[in-house]
Amino acid sequence: MRLFLLAVLGVAWVGCSKGDDLKAGALSIKIHYESFRPGCVTLEASDRDDVARHTVATVKVPAGQRQGTLSVAVFRQSGWSQNVRLRAVAREQGCDGAQVAEAVADAEIPGKGVSDPVELTLRAVDADDDGFVSTSSGGTDCDDQNGAVGGPKVWYTDEDGDGYGNKYLDPSAPSCERPALTSASRAGDCDDRDRLVHPDQEEFRCDNKDDNCNDQIDEVFALDGECKNAFACPGANTCDMTDGGVTCFSTIQPTAYFFDEDGDGKAGADGGVTCGPPPPGTTAEYTDCDESSVYMAKGLPEVCDRMDNDCNNAVDDVSPCSLAWAGSPGDAGQPKWNAIAVGRNVAWLAGEAAPLPATANNVLKIQIDGGMTSSICTGTWNAAWVSDGGTLFLAGEGGGLASKGPTQTDCTVISTQPENNVPFNGLVGFDSTDGGSPTLYAVASNGFIYRWTPPDAPVLNVKTGINLRAVHGTTGPDTLLAVGARDNNGTPFLFQALRYVPADNTWVNETLPAGIPNGYLRGVYVVNANYAYAVGDNGAFLERNHGVWSQRQSLPPSEGNPTGVVAFGQRAVYVTTGAGTIQFFNGTRWDTAYTGTPSLRSIDGTSPTRIGAAGNLGTYQFFNRP
Repeated sequence: MRLFLLAVLGVAWVGCSKGDDLKAGALSIKIHYESFRPGCVTLEASDRDDVARHTVATVKVPAGQRQGTLSVAVFRQSGWSQNVRLRAVAREQGCDGAQVAEAVADAEIPGKGVSDPVELTLRAVDADDDGFVSTSSGGTDCDDQNGAVGGPKVWYTDEDGDGYGNKYLDPSAPSCERPALTSASRAGDCDDRDRLVHPDQEEFRCDNKDDNCNDQIDEVFALDGECKNAFACPGANTCDMTDGGVTCFSTIQPTAYFFDEDGDGKAGADGGVTCGPPPPGTTAEYTDCDESSVYMAKGLPEVCDRMDNDCNNAVDDVSPCSLAWAGSPGDAGQPKWNAIAVGRNVAWLAGEAAPLPATANNVLKIQIDGGMTSSICTGTWNAAWVSDGGTLFLAGEGGGLASKGPTQTDCTVISTQPENNVPFNGLVGFDSTDGGSPTLYAVASNGFIYRWTPPDAPVLNVKTGINLRAVHGTTGPDTLLAVGARDNNGTPFLFQALRYVPADNTWVNETLPAGIPNGYLRGVYVVNANYAYAVGDNGAFLERNHGVWSQRQSLPPSEGNPTGVVAFGQRAVYVTTGAGTIQFFNGTRWDTAYTGTPSLRSIDGTSPTRIGAAGNLGTYQFFNRP
């Protein structure tokens, strides 16, 4: 028979099956353990008369006890003598752990009955009670004063420092100290070059990689599913490698659409791209190369006007084409023309009379057929506007306003007396849509703005506190802009621009770009609701594009201060200068369109082929083509 252990109520009996006559006598053994928790206790019994006869059994140890007694009974086996040697062994953590205690005793199995207990004591030190025994007792505890530190661990290479070892490399031998370039005993890192990739996390990015090392790629993302991209084009969900998200990839190209912004019936403004229905008011046909100007679009005839009218990327590709200006070069003794107003069939010049009585007239009417009529309109006039019917309206010194019909002999002069007889510097009007009188707006040096609808008296619209020098609008009062400077006793120091809000009859300050020079803005011209231009001291040239002002290329310093501006789009802006020139801006650079001697003070036009400018010494010039 073989020796065996049977645990019954905490007692293990070692011997043969019940009924064996060898079981008449039993050896009682008590195994004591102290100051540690054995992971495994074994009892070995051997025949002292023949050491080849031996057997080993594991004794069950109650969990969680630092000391206790194990009771075991041993029966003699067939063929054995009664003299046995007993050896109890305790191991750390489990039966494969380090041996930490041993006790040996010789005993004799009685022929009958149960012997007095044979005492075996197992002693080891586990000071921090973590189940690992001190190395002084043969255990493996790396720090027996710290219950959080157990025995030696295997360590894995961790190049990216994310705390997870490389799953493709073998671990180090168990040790208490962590070798260089290794992590704790956690393994499983499937990409040890990326610290964001390791087990125990969500698949956090869509990148065609296994981010959480669970042998699945992008499992939380609904890839290959049907979708529509930002342009409403059908496609399939794929990983976006730029940000780790999901994007809808489509091989279908969206259609580009355009809308008519400048009101010329041709579309060229960006209306978006989509695979869906066309955005309201758009067309897929691109027919306008410049949505700032009604004078440029596909299908228009090319004319000689410094513009690419037919959008074929060529300017003035017609023959013959002369860009010359014609008029009076000016001479001493002639009136000083401060203002010019170009109408449909007539142009008016106004200013201050010459010192010689023979040429004391200060108003000049020039008809489209070449006829000219000069007259006197008492006062000194700084600004002019002409209605569609050819009537001239004037604003000038002393707060004076005046009108003169195309066949009227004398002017109708009105003095508004705004405050201290300060001058009006700018004037613009809007024809009535029902055939009635036009409505005009005049701006003064003291910041007063008057509204005038003849024959009614002018009405003070607002006091702005800004030295205003020019005002302009196009289709109606909702496009009105006024410019000047906020000054200190006549010394300008900050450009200013105001916009009229008809809904509540107010003028609001516009935000101008930083870094512009000090001085006065002296001219403004509104092309349409989206584009306007202003010029001022030190060559300043500003553009208002969809409500936002920016500083464009300054005029050449040699031209002196700009005095007036007229524009027909982003690529067709004319400016008069104190040097007597007319400068043309084509959207990229300035070119000289006209060179004279006296200073030019004003410019106006109804189209790119009907423009007039006027200035000192009776100078006036026209670019007038059929």
